[in-house]
Amino acid sequence: MASRAINKQYNPLFSDPALLNRNTLSKKLRDICCVIVTLILISIICVPIAYVLSTVFMLFYDTEGKIIDSLTTTVPPVTSRSTTQIPITTTKNPNIPAASCRKRVIGYYTEWEKAEVSEKQLKKLTHVIYLFVNVQENGTIKFDSDRAENRFLDMKNKAMTLNSGLKMMIGVGGHANSVVFSPLMKDVGKRKTLIDSIASFTDENDLDGVDIFWVWSNSDDKLHHSKFIRELRKRLNDLKSAKRRNEEYLISVIVPPSVSHLDSGYYLNEIMKHVDFLNVLTYDYYFNGNRVGPHSPIYGGTRGNIDETMKYLACKTKKPNKLNMAVPFYGTFWINASLPLHDDSDDIWKEKGDARGPYAVRWNQLDSEKWDKSSARFHEKSKTSYIWIPETKHFLTFENEKSLGEKTKYVKEKDLGGMLIWAIDQDDEENTLLNVVSSADVCSETEKKSVEYNCNN
Repeated sequence: MASRAINKQYNPLFSDPALLNRNTLSKKLRDICCVIVTLILISIICVPIAYVLSTVFMLFYDTEGKIIDSLTTTVPPVTSRSTTQIPITTTKNPNIPAASCRKRVIGYYTEWEKAEVSEKQLKKLTHVIYLFVNVQENGTIKFDSDRAENRFLDMKNKAMTLNSGLKMMIGVGGHANSVVFSPLMKDVGKRKTLIDSIASFTDENDLDGVDIFWVWSNSDDKLHHSKFIRELRKRLNDLKSAKRRNEEYLISVIVPPSVSHLDSGYYLNEIMKHVDFLNVLTYDYYFNGNRVGPHSPIYGGTRGNIDETMKYLACKTKKPNKLNMAVPFYGTFWINASLPLHDDSDDIWKEKGDARGPYAVRWNQLDSEKWDKSSARFHEKSKTSYIWIPETKHFLTFENEKSLGEKTKYVKEKDLGGMLIWAIDQDDEENTLLNVVSSADVCSETEKKSVEYNCNN
């Protein structure tokens, strides 16, 4: 307003003192009004501009206040993941053919093995599940040791740096810990405590879901088991809404290979309403009887095989795309045994007799335990790799590149949902077995999502 300052010499109004007073007051009022109008106009124009500029500016800052190096980065490398409803670019891993048709390559990673998970291994998976967090008698969950928690955090840190769409899950329970499930499921209060504890753990650790590792639900548990899964889904859906998360939290459940146990211990179709997939532990078939035989046969015999298990589940649920077939990265052997596998026979089991075993041996231990992998034979009818040493009557049944190749073909042929690995930390340093599973083309030509079994016989 300085350019309009009053100048008596050139303003005739100032010759009259009365007019001067009235005009001075009027002038001041006009000046005040101009200032107010100007401020309003500045606010209207500048505030939106300032907001846009500040928003753009903040987009280029990470959570610690440092400028992000690449303007093309969609998700910065941080140790926690945002769950707000902001569109995030997800990249399908081109190294995993299964991912192109929404099938799964899932790896269990354990608390007890020596080998540490590598980023190279994680890049070959669509999902990784850490085993285990233990269930307490009061229904809460926690790690049973610092080592278990440290291995989990190391896996989590490596996984979160990849930005590959890898899903992280936690396995709840375990073989030894499963005894606590049955009494907890029957106690409504403790069941709720378990569900709330799972939800809190999932949230606090930025996980994508949970794998319920209960060995096994039986006829007395099946009602409470199905209620538990239904209530867990509701709780995780509530968490999803509270966190404004785009994707639903994942729920998976392990189920046994025994058809009779599947029938007696699970309301499968009720469970299928609430889970994303079933992890079918299709190995250890020799536990169906006191016999010596193949660890994980696709076909053959009268005491169970993969085809029998997966056919039952696919025909029962009509959802083969929700079924993951497990493959073991360890083998089983007996000493002083009779050879159970013969090319001209469908009978793949022998009475155990005086044989000692079964004993487990990891794939990454075969060389140090003096097993000659080059001497492996292949039983065509059961699609089983094995080593037979007649001098000492050692019989080893295990997975190698050939037998895993047959299993990936089976997943494709039957249009199953994917493969589950027990366990990636039992592979060798070259990831020999993981490479076979991860690189396999298990996608059908069309996503039929139909049952590729003859369910009438």
